[in-house]
Amino acid sequence: MGITIVQRSDLARARTRASRALILAGGAITGGSFMAGGLKALNDYLVGSGVNDFDIFVGISSGSILAAPLAGGISPESMLKSLDGTSRHFSQLTAWHCYRPNISEIVSRPISFFLGAAMWLPGGIVRLAQRHGEWRKGMLGSIWQFVLEPSKQNYDDLMGPLLKVLAEGDLPSLFALLPSGLFDNSPIEAYIRENIEKNGLTNDFDETLKYTGKRLYISAVRLDGARRVVFGPGEETGLTISEAIQASTALPGFYKPARIGGVDYVDGGVQETANIDTAVDRGAKLIVCYNPFRPYDPEQFVEGMSRRRRSGKRLATDGIATVLNQILRAFFHARLAVALKRFRDDPSFDGDIILIEPRANDEAFFSLNPLLLRNRIAAARLGFISARSSIEERFDEISGIMAAYGVEMNREGVNKKYEKIAQPGASEREIQRLLEGREKRAKARVEARAKAKKKKRASR
Repeated sequence: MGITIVQRSDLARARTRASRALILAGGAITGGSFMAGGLKALNDYLVGSGVNDFDIFVGISSGSILAAPLAGGISPESMLKSLDGTSRHFSQLTAWHCYRPNISEIVSRPISFFLGAAMWLPGGIVRLAQRHGEWRKGMLGSIWQFVLEPSKQNYDDLMGPLLKVLAEGDLPSLFALLPSGLFDNSPIEAYIRENIEKNGLTNDFDETLKYTGKRLYISAVRLDGARRVVFGPGEETGLTISEAIQASTALPGFYKPARIGGVDYVDGGVQETANIDTAVDRGAKLIVCYNPFRPYDPEQFVEGMSRRRRSGKRLATDGIATVLNQILRAFFHARLAVALKRFRDDPSFDGDIILIEPRANDEAFFSLNPLLLRNRIAAARLGFISARSSIEERFDEISGIMAAYGVEMNREGVNKKYEKIAQPGASEREIQRLLEGREKRAKARVEARAKAKKKKRASR
């Protein structure tokens, strides 16, 4: 199943004034588009409210790119329109924003390496000269002995003196040639900042709370010390929202660490998958957590429907990329399961957690490369289908919990869209039209909040 529920409250008691939180976990580039489609499905389920109406928003990694606009009143429909450049609120996220090469390190590191090697060379020659007798008698003899009898012992006798010389001094490691990341994600910060300004919103966590009544939290990991940092009201506020997003999306290896204010940050998902504790510590009682990154289990396919089962194909046959994809998904999913168990067993926790994930047999989404931007429209479609399918499996239970918090759900509109979007022959244009509908409400909300913000500033 794609739904996990931790239900600890008394649903017979109405909790309409209780705080509600939406947590968006990471999922790389494709996972962000996948979540946008899933948020659209969840938004369509809600009657009289929407995903913008939660009180607390928590974003991790690519989830932070969605959480920040949601807290500012931007709807999932408008964010989906940004995928094809037709949104009035957000400009299109392009390949340049996601794939700007880390040119500074790609160029500077080889230069530094060869300069270091050049500085080591004179000392190395001197040390070789000082051991000329040892080399003439021992090394040359070892070479000849190894040629005559290439055994392990003769190899050790041959390489020992050479390695001893190489170990002396500060000969740069070959690993110094590698950059700290292939790409630079600073364009993502600029993209978020420019669109925040475009919509007349604020780039400050405390001001977001003041003007919207919404608490926004974004997590990252401080590389030096490997410490989780949560940015938001009552937490760290030293960075702007756009800078916190840059810090949270710095996927290790893919992006270089985001150096902001002299501190290096990496992806917020490195230490915590969903930061459920952040929402609970801030008083949230209803927590809806969306995690797009779960491991794939072909054994959960219905008999006769699994291509892998019919062919006997295993994940390992697809190579290292597929293996690493599965391992990372398993790692993030396992940590999330531990967090859920913690609150399930915590006697002081009296709230409810609804975790939405793809079903374990969702081969279509698993097969999408999580780092390819061109997959975003397909990922958004799959996100809608996945969220709808997962929620439908336990709709009565989910709607019962939501009702206790004053949130009504209706499945009719979602199912009508699902029938059209899930059709194999559906055109991409038709899919986009269905996903991007219902934007007028969001536009009015954003404009109203922008006016309120200006009014409050004028009254100062």
